[in-house]
Amino acid sequence: MAKLLWTERTDFGPCPRGGSAASWDSNRGRTVLFGGNAGSKGDNGETWEWDGSYWTQMSDIGPGARTYSALAYDSANKVSLLFAGSKGGIPTGDTWQWDGMNWTQLADTGPPPRSGHAMAYDSNRQRTVLFGGVASDVSQFGDTWEFDGESWTQQQDTGPSPRSGHGMGYDSLNGRIVLFGGGGTDGNGLGDTWAWDGQEWVEIAEFGPSPRVYSSLVSIAGAALILYGGVSALIGGSQVFFDTWQFDGKLWTQRQDIGPGPLYSAAMAFDVSRTAVVLFGGLTAFPFSDAALSGDTWESTVPAGGTAGAALARVTSIVIQSPVLQDTATQMTLTLSAPVPQPTVVLLTGPVFLPNGQNLDQVEIPAETTTFSQQVAFASPAGNMVEGQVTVVAQVSGTPGVSTVVTVN
Repeated sequence: MAKLLWTERTDFGPCPRGGSAASWDSNRGRTVLFGGNAGSKGDNGETWEWDGSYWTQMSDIGPGARTYSALAYDSANKVSLLFAGSKGGIPTGDTWQWDGMNWTQLADTGPPPRSGHAMAYDSNRQRTVLFGGVASDVSQFGDTWEFDGESWTQQQDTGPSPRSGHGMGYDSLNGRIVLFGGGGTDGNGLGDTWAWDGQEWVEIAEFGPSPRVYSSLVSIAGAALILYGGVSALIGGSQVFFDTWQFDGKLWTQRQDIGPGPLYSAAMAFDVSRTAVVLFGGLTAFPFSDAALSGDTWESTVPAGGTAGAALARVTSIVIQSPVLQDTATQMTLTLSAPVPQPTVVLLTGPVFLPNGQNLDQVEIPAETTTFSQQVAFASPAGNMVEGQVTVVAQVSGTPGVSTVVTVN
């Protein structure tokens, strides 16, 4: 079985802290880190970015100091979206976005104030999905919300039990959000795995990591998710884990026990450009103490083969004959960076149709393919006419997209 090799990259950068939030900005090629609790120094409101070699402190003006907020990258709007978190022990309910230069506060309505919730971005439906968390009276939420870039909408209220400290990531092969674990109302860890397809929650994968709270979970490009560490419960005598697991959309597989050591409440993101899982900070022992805070940065390369191998493929070019007539089909050719070991979905953005007039928002690339061609058109029988210069973007979920400009006459 292929191993994930964890390597300590640096202990220089953000001060030691736990409960930070992280995301991967695929547009700018940076891991974004925000906030966290630095023990006796209190909650933190710093924004840092990691380029694979160095940490750089960015804007200090924005959401304000907090811990256990959630951060997810919205690839459609090219911003990292942050919601809520705890300020001095009091949950907030504000929504912010980071574009690499500035923080901007967005919707002032949405989910009730909370911390310890989780978010993930569904790139197929272009929605940020939020679940759970804990309120100021320490009661837990079991609600599901989605953010479309402008406003929050509450979804169904059935699914996973109320919880906080769980992890969520996007399974792009199956087009769904995957949720694992967290802490229940009694403080004990949970070990269940759920999937959200935009309509309903379904429990999946009966076997997997042992029950835990505040593990670090991130989706790598493709179907797989990577999980590290966590703590067995938020009560005395709890065990802090140091195991690494991978989820392929159906099964959990333990990868190895060698890595950063016992750790929970660490921030994690997947650097697509270097195919590296980036992990920062966290707590090495329970209960909380200044001595348990970590400020280390670790990375693990994604193993080749299996579902993780599929994650390494990205679109390197999209070619469409130009100019093209509205009522004439033309050929679109996609080139990938590597053969895909299993069918892989490429998402398309732009006013492009099939020759029969059906809207074309994705194509499936067959296994073992690096080049794929598809007949497309820029008008439909329903009267959707396109004229002038249009941009079409192709992207494997979680990887950088490429674009081409087509002149339609």
